[in-house]
Amino acid sequence: MIRGILRDRAASLGDGPFLHFRDESISFGEIDERSNRAANLLREIGVRRGNKVCLMIGNRPEFVELWFGLAKLGAIMVPMEASLSRNSASHIATHSDATIFAVEDSSYLAIEEQLGKLPKIRKKIWIGGGGGGSPSGFLNYREAVGAFSRTAVRLPATNPSDVMSIVYTPGTTGLPKGAMISQRNYCHSGRIWAEHVVRASERDVFHTTLPLARIQTQTLTVVGSLISGCPLVLGDRFEALTFLDVIRRHGVTIFSYTSSMIDRLLRLEALPDDAANPARLAFGGAVPGPMRRDFGSRFDLEVVEGFYLTECGGMCLANFGEKAKEGAIGKPLPSYEVKVVDEFDEELPTGLSGEIALRPKIPEAIFLGYYREHDRTAENMPNGWLHTGDYGYTDTEGRFFFLDRKMDCIRHGREVIPCLEIERIVNTHPAVLESAATGVLSELDDEDVRIFIVFRPGMLLSHEEILAWCSDRLPAKQIPRYIEIVEELPKTTIGGIRKYELRKRPVPHYSPFES
Repeated sequence: MIRGILRDRAASLGDGPFLHFRDESISFGEIDERSNRAANLLREIGVRRGNKVCLMIGNRPEFVELWFGLAKLGAIMVPMEASLSRNSASHIATHSDATIFAVEDSSYLAIEEQLGKLPKIRKKIWIGGGGGGSPSGFLNYREAVGAFSRTAVRLPATNPSDVMSIVYTPGTTGLPKGAMISQRNYCHSGRIWAEHVVRASERDVFHTTLPLARIQTQTLTVVGSLISGCPLVLGDRFEALTFLDVIRRHGVTIFSYTSSMIDRLLRLEALPDDAANPARLAFGGAVPGPMRRDFGSRFDLEVVEGFYLTECGGMCLANFGEKAKEGAIGKPLPSYEVKVVDEFDEELPTGLSGEIALRPKIPEAIFLGYYREHDRTAENMPNGWLHTGDYGYTDTEGRFFFLDRKMDCIRHGREVIPCLEIERIVNTHPAVLESAATGVLSELDDEDVRIFIVFRPGMLLSHEEILAWCSDRLPAKQIPRYIEIVEELPKTTIGGIRKYELRKRPVPHYSPFES
C-alpha cells in the first residue's frame, strides 16, 4: 500500500530527491512527513476511513501531500482537474458523496457559486499561492498544516483492497462514471509500468506536465517514481520553447507526452543539438506513426505508445522495445488478456475489426466497479471481460491496433470506418481548425458520413470546396454526405469532443449530393 511504500522509501532513501517543483526540491523523507501532517490535519477536521474528499488542484506539491495523507487514513480521493467546469465539478462532488472540498486559488472563482449549493460539503480547504488570506468559510491549508505533527498519529487499519480514489471518466459518451481504484491497483500499475515498460533504474529522472488529477499521471508517473525510487520533476504547464531546457537542466531521462505536445515540439525549428539531451524514453499515446518516428529520430529517444484505461488504473497494452511496430498500441502487459470481439461477444480472427475487450489475470489489475452504478459495471464487464468501447484489430504477431471509439465508428456494409480517418483528412485543410464526424443512418441501413467543421478565424469554405478536398483524398464511402459549419464543438473538461451531443442534433435536410 502507498503508506507502506512511503515509509520504506523514507527509511531507505531519506534525503534523496523525490519531487522537484519550480525551485523547490522535496525528499522522500520530507514527502512522508508532509503527508503525515496532511493526514493529521484531515483527521482533525473529521476525515475518516472511507470518506470522500475532492481535490480540485493543479500540478503542485499540495496535491501529492493531500493524496498521500488521504491514503494513510484510508480515505478516498476524488481528483478533479483545476480547469474543470463548475457544472462538472458540481456533478462529481454530488455524485461521489464528498464531504470535503479542497480547491486551489486559480479554480476558486469559476466554482465559487456552485460550492455554496453543495449541501454534503461540510468543510472547504483553500490551496493558495504565495501570501494572501483565504476566502470566508475556507480553511487555509498552508497556514493550518504546519501546526500538525510530522509524525502520523492514530492511523486506522487499512486494506490493500480499500478504494484509494474515485476517478471520473471524461464523459464523451454520456455522464462521467466514477471508477473506484484500489490501493493495490495503484501499486500494481506503478510497478508494472516502472519495471516492465520503461525499465527504470536508479539513474532515471521522471518528468511530467500532465495533470495530477489524471489516473495515468498518478499511477504511472508518481507511484512509478515512488516505487522505483527515482526523482520526479513536476511541471505545472507545458511550454514547447523551454521544454528541452527543463529536460537538460534536471537530467530528465523519462517523460510523458500527448500528441499535441509532440506536434508542437516538432514544429519548432530543428537545431543541430536537439539530440544532445539526457532523455532516453517518452511515453504516451495517440500519435500518428510518422510523427512518432520523426520525434524519436530528432531527439534520439524511444517513443513508447500505450493504451490507457481509467478502469485499469493506467496502461494495459504497450508498444515498446525492439518488437514495437509503427501504428500499433502494442501487446498486452503481463496482467491482462486482451481480444477483439464482435457484437455477439465472439472473438474475431486476425485482421477483422471489432471492440477491444480485456480481462485481468489478477484482481489488482482492474478497478472495483463504478461508484453507485452497479448496473453500468455489470453492463461493461459481462463474463468478467471489460468492454472498452474502443474499436481495433490484431495482426498475426498479436499486436493490437486502435481504430476509434466504438461510438465514433461508421458502419458501411460489413466494414467499420473510423471517424478519426475522416477527421484527419478534413483537419489537414489550412482553413479548418477542427472537425468531428458522426454517422447518419441511411435508407439502406448503412451509415452516411456527417461532418461538423470549425474554421480558423477569418477563414471560410463552401460546401463544394470541402467536398472537393475530401474527394481527392478519401474513398467514396468516407466522403461526407452532410456538412455542417459550427462555431465550436462541445467538449469535455480535458478537450474530448462530446460526440453524443452532436448525434442528438437534427440532421439537416440539405445535402450537397442533393443539390
